[in-house]
Amino acid sequence: MGASLRRRSVALATGAALLTGTIWALPQAAIADDANPTGSITGTVTGDQIAVGDGLATAWLDAGSHYEVYYGSISANGTYSITGLPAGTYHVGFNELGYDDGETVTSWIEWYNDSLTLEDGTPLEVGDGPVTGIGADLDTIGKVASNPVISGTATVGSKLTVSRGAWPAGAELQYEWYAGEELLQEGTSASLVLGANAVGKRVSVDVYAYLYPTGTPSNDTIQFKRTLETAPVKAAALQASTPSVSGTATVGATLTVKAGTWAKGASLSYQWYASGKKINGATKSTYKISSSLVGKNITVTVTGKKAGHVTTSKGSKATAKVALSATPTISGSAKVGQKLTAKPGRWTSGTRLTYQWYANGKAISKATKSTFTVPSNLKGKKITVKVTGTKSGYATVSTTSRATGAVAAKSTAKPAGSQVAKPSSKTSCPKSHPIKGNQTTRHTKDWIYHVPGGQYYNATHPEQCFATAAAAQKAGYRASKR
Repeated sequence: MGASLRRRSVALATGAALLTGTIWALPQAAIADDANPTGSITGTVTGDQIAVGDGLATAWLDAGSHYEVYYGSISANGTYSITGLPAGTYHVGFNELGYDDGETVTSWIEWYNDSLTLEDGTPLEVGDGPVTGIGADLDTIGKVASNPVISGTATVGSKLTVSRGAWPAGAELQYEWYAGEELLQEGTSASLVLGANAVGKRVSVDVYAYLYPTGTPSNDTIQFKRTLETAPVKAAALQASTPSVSGTATVGATLTVKAGTWAKGASLSYQWYASGKKINGATKSTYKISSSLVGKNITVTVTGKKAGHVTTSKGSKATAKVALSATPTISGSAKVGQKLTAKPGRWTSGTRLTYQWYANGKAISKATKSTFTVPSNLKGKKITVKVTGTKSGYATVSTTSRATGAVAAKSTAKPAGSQVAKPSSKTSCPKSHPIKGNQTTRHTKDWIYHVPGGQYYNATHPEQCFATAAAAQKAGYRASKR
């Protein structure tokens, strides 16, 4: 309908002197002449919007070809008085909101006595004196609620519905929905789903029909009723889930948050904590654990935001305490009959370590010690070892070594007995066998012998000692490059 009803409506100042004389050109009966009018109409009006104090009482004088309208304001306590009335026949109307631009827009007028139209109202004869006790209950007409009422919960996403209220038969209604003074929706729909733009505002509805103030049909003149306001619209609860953390709580591991199900369109943010203390900069959906957090429990809080909804934060359960772990290495030669040793590296103090050896990824039965002697049936297979650390209150962590090369057959070379000897100490060989044979673990077949005066001779820990370089070469060792 173009400009909204409220923008077209005018809240007029009240008072008979200002408003007396509004003329509605409708054919009616003749009126008696009175040069010094002294008549009046008084009474008390009740209604749920009367306390605002904007209401108007109107006395419509039947002037034959038209009506002359006299006004009196309705006070906040409901009393009114229309004075200076010439003698004649009147219809009294009560305008609860007090809107009347005298031409096209009027807030609803209920007619005395309990009628929807002037024609159906009870006429009053006014003479030289007062007519008193002319009152009305504007909340009902014939025991039916007069004004429309909003039902529903004033929360974003909820549906509000407005009742029609009491109108003349055949009235076709239009609805304008407001949040404060902001027009939300207009048209023929008596319902509205609240959006985010209504948060914190009170909702009301102007229900209107094309009627003259008399209650009869019109093409361009409007009467409207206004509902009471709702409570301020509340933001809706945001659908949220308690997040969980996947990953193992060990130094260097990456933890990932599983946010769960949140409202469609919600924007999620993250904050990680160590034993309840915010971790600076840890605001992504993943977090790589630093060494400074050993012994601390990790949690993550997910915060969801969406327009018109309550900002909501959900925290995960705490992980076990962060453990310090290491990737094990294997020392020894991957040869049939040779002993391999698992070197676990550095773990959290007090951690209990267990071992499991594998051949080509398959667990080797009963191979659960820190050392393992390679049997002949594993020839050609690659060996790994898994170390598992457990400690009360901490995450249980398992790490696996890199694989050795393929297990080689047992060496059949047998140096002459006089050419080979056992080391005399961890770092020394007998004077009779000064050449040190070292079986490095970097490559399973990279056995090296060192001669006195070589760069690494003094630092080398020998597995075997030889009298000559030839004997060392025969045993499968190569000469050191330095």
